[in-house]
Amino acid sequence: MTPQETIDQIKRKLSDLYLIDFGYPLGDNIVRDASYPNGLPDAFTSKRGTIWLTSLYSACDGLSLPDVHNGYFLKPLVKVASIDRSSEPDTIAGNEEEIEVLPFGSTGNGSLFVVDCQRGAVLLLSPGHMSGGRYDGERGKVTEVAATVPQFLERLFRDVHSFINGDNQHNYIS
Repeated sequence: MTPQETIDQIKRKLSDLYLIDFGYPLGDNIVRDASYPNGLPDAFTSKRGTIWLTSLYSACDGLSLPDVHNGYFLKPLVKVASIDRSSEPDTIAGNEEEIEVLPFGSTGNGSLFVVDCQRGAVLLLSPGHMSGGRYDGERGKVTEVAATVPQFLERLFRDVHSFINGDNQHNYIS
């Protein structure tokens, strides 16, 4: 399945979310339309690691799903292009190596979605110590949630689908 097809499936499935009575009003659960249908801007594509995110941001401009599981948020493209090193890492520091990463989203519990700039894998960083754009990978938890961004989107769709269908046995991303 292409990233565009996966995003389209997420959009279709979200309409079922509003049929569920949670006992409280739902927030705005949206998948933003792609802002640059004719090609992504140079300010984005020239940044290290963005090659792995091109298929995502060609399909949509991020999403906000506060009412799905514990919440999923993928930043708009303009916010991915301008990282804030005071609150977002660009490096995971570990025992023997450093991994350059690009943050592109988060969960409702404060974990961050980042893409490994070299391999393209999507990593989940639990809330942890960070200073000057360096996430402490020894003290914090780093989990690879998908080998590629398209695989990550498919996992996200399965999370949306399982949550809306009330599947309590599903293994969620976070």
